[in-house]
Amino acid sequence: MSKYPFRFTFKPPVESQRELIHKWLRQDYISEWIHGQGLQNTFNGLEKFFQYQAEGKELGRKTEITQHWVGYDGDKPFVYLLTSNVFKQSRDEYAKYSETEGSAITLDIFIFDQDYLGKGLASDVIQQFLISHFSDIAEVFIDPEKRNERAVHVYQKVGFRIVGEFIAAWHPVPHHIMRLNMKDLVNF
Repeated sequence: MSKYPFRFTFKPPVESQRELIHKWLRQDYISEWIHGQGLQNTFNGLEKFFQYQAEGKELGRKTEITQHWVGYDGDKPFVYLLTSNVFKQSRDEYAKYSETEGSAITLDIFIFDQDYLGKGLASDVIQQFLISHFSDIAEVFIDPEKRNERAVHVYQKVGFRIVGEFIAAWHPVPHHIMRLNMKDLVNF
């Protein structure tokens, strides 16, 4: 439990939010960063996530599917987050950048409510999300496009460091691989 009061809360989405999430993902300023196969993969992953929920399957640290989250400011949903477990003993792209023992995850974040853009909230959202749900994790990886300088700046502000580069199969342009040691974040 954090020693800091949190403004934001984060919960798995429910099926009644499907259309809201689809609408969010189709906004023009979002489609610059997620489109084509990447967008379709996200939609498919959301359906698989809902299926897991409906079947009552555990969505824990050993789950191989992407976990979906909606962040709220009070009762207002405004941010969409995705996490996936990194399996360090596999050929996972991120595993080769691991520097510590313990579990690791990947993170994607999209602030969808335009009232929340440009307000300097993204770093707080990331910190609060990770501390409230992943304080037991050793490392977090995030992979923005190299040209997304705004996102890279926010991630560096949180404590992520660039550790590598790759070309994504779903969008063949250069992406950074950025790594955060959770010990540093939890002790902030």
